[in-house]
Amino acid sequence: MVGNGGYQGQKRRDPVSVYVAPRGIPCPKQEVTKAEDAQLKQLQSARPADSAEFPPRPGYGTRGEGVTLWANFFELNPPTNLVLHRYAVTVVEPHIVNGKREEKQVVGKKLKQVFRLILECQQLRDYRNDIVTDFKAQLVSRVAFGAEVLEAFRPLRIRYRAELEDDARVNAPLLEVSIARVGPLAVSELIEYLTSTNVGGTFDKQPILQALNILLGHYAKQCPNRATVRQRSFVVDPNPNGVAPLAPDSLGAGLIAVRGFFSSIRVATTRILVNVNVAHAAFYNPTGLAQSMIAFGKGDKGRLQSFLKRVRVRTTHLKPRKNEAGQIIPVDKTIFALANTDDGSKDNHPSQVASFGAGPHHVKFWVSDAQVRPSNVPHAPPVWNAGKSNGKNKGESSTKTPKPEASPAGNSGGRYISVAEYFQVTYQISTHPDFPVVNVGTTAKPSYLPVEVCHIVPGQISQARLNPTQTEKMIKFALRKPVVNAQSIDRDGPNAVGLSPHMVGGISRFGVNVDNNMITVPGRILESPNVQYSTPSGTQKADVVSGSWNMVTRNRGPLRFNVGATLRSWHAVILHIANLKEPHPVSLSKPLIAAFDQALKNTGIKVTRPASWETVQMSDPQDSALAVAMQRLQPQHDIIMIILPTSEKWLYDRIKNYADRGVGLHTVCVLGAQLGKNDPQYMANVAHKFNLKRRGVNQKLDNAKLGFISKGTTMIVGIDVTHPSPGSAETAPSVAGMVASVDAQLGQWPADLRIQSEARQESVSKLDVMLKTRLDLWLKKNKQLPRNILVYRDGVSDTQYDMVLQEELPLLRKACSESYGKNDGPPNITIVVVGKRHHARFFATKMDANITDQKNGNPKNGTIVDRHVTEARNWDFFLQSHAAIQGTARPAHYYVVLDEIFPKQQLPYGFSTHADLLEELTHNLCYVFGRATKAVSICTPVYYAHLVCERARCYLSQHYTMPGPGQVALPTPTDENVRVHNRLKDEMFYI
Repeated sequence: MVGNGGYQGQKRRDPVSVYVAPRGIPCPKQEVTKAEDAQLKQLQSARPADSAEFPPRPGYGTRGEGVTLWANFFELNPPTNLVLHRYAVTVVEPHIVNGKREEKQVVGKKLKQVFRLILECQQLRDYRNDIVTDFKAQLVSRVAFGAEVLEAFRPLRIRYRAELEDDARVNAPLLEVSIARVGPLAVSELIEYLTSTNVGGTFDKQPILQALNILLGHYAKQCPNRATVRQRSFVVDPNPNGVAPLAPDSLGAGLIAVRGFFSSIRVATTRILVNVNVAHAAFYNPTGLAQSMIAFGKGDKGRLQSFLKRVRVRTTHLKPRKNEAGQIIPVDKTIFALANTDDGSKDNHPSQVASFGAGPHHVKFWVSDAQVRPSNVPHAPPVWNAGKSNGKNKGESSTKTPKPEASPAGNSGGRYISVAEYFQVTYQISTHPDFPVVNVGTTAKPSYLPVEVCHIVPGQISQARLNPTQTEKMIKFALRKPVVNAQSIDRDGPNAVGLSPHMVGGISRFGVNVDNNMITVPGRILESPNVQYSTPSGTQKADVVSGSWNMVTRNRGPLRFNVGATLRSWHAVILHIANLKEPHPVSLSKPLIAAFDQALKNTGIKVTRPASWETVQMSDPQDSALAVAMQRLQPQHDIIMIILPTSEKWLYDRIKNYADRGVGLHTVCVLGAQLGKNDPQYMANVAHKFNLKRRGVNQKLDNAKLGFISKGTTMIVGIDVTHPSPGSAETAPSVAGMVASVDAQLGQWPADLRIQSEARQESVSKLDVMLKTRLDLWLKKNKQLPRNILVYRDGVSDTQYDMVLQEELPLLRKACSESYGKNDGPPNITIVVVGKRHHARFFATKMDANITDQKNGNPKNGTIVDRHVTEARNWDFFLQSHAAIQGTARPAHYYVVLDEIFPKQQLPYGFSTHADLLEELTHNLCYVFGRATKAVSICTPVYYAHLVCERARCYLSQHYTMPGPGQVALPTPTDENVRVHNRLKDEMFYI
């Protein structure tokens, strides 16, 4: 039986199977195949490649064994006469400041509630069943609004009313709502574009896709018990009015893992599709705030504040209010910060906070003598806001004190009271002295609550970076067998995202029908290339099975690297840190060092002197003993292996920052427990890093599998950008990384790092400078510049393809114009965008060893799909190059935005189209990742670019964590902060 729970089912050794739908396995639609072929024929005859925005598909791939696959897409069938009318909505809260009108933009949860009020307003009563919205900025209607509606919203003033309230409060803000017509979108035009063989015209799909996605997403957004985040929806509170804890998997430290569904409108030749996938996210555990603090840890109050900032809490100390339907109206507040010493510093009577994060006995605020009375006394006053002149808002729930009126000197008319005393006297609630008080106001106007009256509201996703333990738990939670995910998508997905016709508020309200069964698509299985190593007798092929191989063979002895590096000497350092629990202790011994030394030699690395070792003792994390040792060891050794007592990231970051940038010394970090096992395979894996760092070449591919790359005239480039994660300091930058091959062996990929001109900017701002460094290195090694530059660009969404051509391509050409002489001419450039963060998944349809992984039921590695879920006009494909160890395999998506190389290449024997050439080359490039003996999930240049960006995060680790209160602000990073030492800059320091 297939369950729908979490990771627990993964540990059972259930028989491996594939998903079989109740209706059986339908064949891929032949009419789609025929339409693709017809459009492709028109493309090849009607439009030259250089006249298109992006290069047209040169053909569909033909190589590999054919296979039928499930794809997590559902076919959408809208009425041919459906017209979607778009309207832009703006919501402002006007204020008069110093006699001038100012407008405050309404955002977040409040804005979503305003859209609910808009949909309920009298002016739209005749359109209520015809409107959907994104609850942010747009309305979409299948009926055009009359002129009287648009006139009413020029603007319409709406008194804000909180969710579940029957009437607006007396002092509720008056908002101004404006609605403006954007224009109609005829769905028939999109269908005509997708089905027509007239490929000469252009059609901007994005507006109508956006409108259809608003229609698709409306169902989940309007459900009160769902949380929606970026096209993902999660059922987070079966009882919207309650605060009962959920029962998903705990991630620890105050977070839980929740499973939901992703949905998005996509288009393919002849049809509109809905992409549905299982989604996972980390949410705040909806429990008491005290329990959450205990789970996260109260020791580091700066980190605790970062964790809780902007978290909404439901107060529990006030008498519940109910609406006319008998529903409880919750009073929710948003945590701004922990109580701090500068709270209300500009008030006449500022708050008195003993220290940052002080408990309720040490946080005091000003009240008048009459303001503190038990809550059971008749006519008890409301709770007032610190520093406010009055407090007449109904239902306020925190310790808010009014600014006192002017009084004679020495007669204050009030006193300071602690949060603990206030809640004890007013609500008979005892507070624990050790828990920090939270501020649900602002620094200027603080408003305090003790943890005892706060419960975390369900449905709040955490954007913070998970710690290593949480990451491991989330991965385990997300790992489900492909058969389980396929069943969830096919059977539960349509209902979950509102595709089923009986779902109230679902997509069918616009007359749209959806086939509630996943589609099937044709795929192919590409062969693995010949992976070559060296032996004393010559070149030797590795035994590649399911995309993996082993250097330690049973019958032929160990395989050796193709080019073994030469080490003058290497040195081992065993690291101890006082008062640190060491979960991975090890004792160095001469036999252990000798065994690793021999492992290096067995792989072909030339070690000229026996290894040495020492122990370095650090008294605390700030101790410079290791840095001093590295400075001393650098002149004597090519590499030092540091044996770590713990896997804590701060230690790794510090080592790499100092070694790579400060000293210019290659380091390889290993855990003591792993090395101490004296496992030959583990030691061989570590040897891979040694060899790459010292300019060696690990595995190679047969020249026949590399095609024109083997001529040595093509440089392959990988580009990626890493961005600040939530919780980073304000100074955290985005960093671009570039790697490039240096010859036809594809064994060495040195790198360059640059700080982006703006944080979270995806376009690489210094691409010209970065490419010139790679061209200079190629010229230095090959005595001539490459004739072709093949770029694999990671991290670009499908809405940013234009950005690559408009912003990045000119910088690439600029670098070439400055590097190539007039007689050389510019090189040919091809750019392929690599996508990892998409939601397309493919599932095997039968347990055939030739096409299906027998260990887990995933499609076999080498599976490629370029039909039925793509457009004939575009050149793209999905490739699952790796064998997933566990869970559901995710293919990479490759999209060609520029091609000047492949049309000029002669097709080898057995290749029918240049699409075959690119697909096979990309697949083969997944086998030259030098750190592993297996094919990786994305092609090697992109994988290496990702690794070098991760190394930049080590160098800037202080910026990628939120500074605590009182911590000195860090200077804005520059390129110097990610520049490696000259000794390492032309080597693979990032491995």
